[in-house]
Amino acid sequence: MLTMLEETVLLAVDENTGRLRSTTRFGTAYALGGALFFDLALAKKIDTGTWSIEVVDTAANTGNPAMDHFLGEISKRTDINSVRGWIEEAFGYKEYLEEEALRSLTARGILRHAKTKRLWVIDVERFPLVDSKKQLHVKLRLAEAILSDTIPATRDIMLVSLADACGLLGYILSAAEIASRRGRIQMLRQLETISREVTEAIADLDQHIKTAMNNAV
Repeated sequence: MLTMLEETVLLAVDENTGRLRSTTRFGTAYALGGALFFDLALAKKIDTGTWSIEVVDTAANTGNPAMDHFLGEISKRTDINSVRGWIEEAFGYKEYLEEEALRSLTARGILRHAKTKRLWVIDVERFPLVDSKKQLHVKLRLAEAILSDTIPATRDIMLVSLADACGLLGYILSAAEIASRRGRIQMLRQLETISREVTEAIADLDQHIKTAMNNAV
């Protein structure tokens, strides 16, 4: 089974260009950080209260480099204990999280690493799809979660929350479909505590960054 981090990258990969995309400036970066914490929660390594993250199992490694790295960081650092604080910390590691997910998906034969020259000087890296069935499977799960009236699996609820908060739903459904199912999407976003906390932390961080950028102009 793919990790949430890997599935998020598959949602963001452009089928035509092989590059990651988002409808918002930092959407993919936020999504990668959120997916990491969902992976840790699904592995029963962390739990979230109203505001804080608690490590509940450090006994064994997950075998996933990104998850193990951040689990170790959460375990040893006492200066950050809020969901918002750790989402901001994960945002600073966005390149690392992207690289780890792309490396894993390439090793699995789902993506292919391609490098071309722009203006004969600048290397441009792309990751075109090799096995499109995996990406299609993720998209169909999300479409079914939103368009049906049944309660989806927990990981699908998390992925809907993340895709909506980070501007990725538009690559799965039309604007009309999203608008007509807005109530359903909002309901799904409220079902899981960690989904609510992570997406609220992403919204808060996004507003903070936008304010800082506007003030710097």
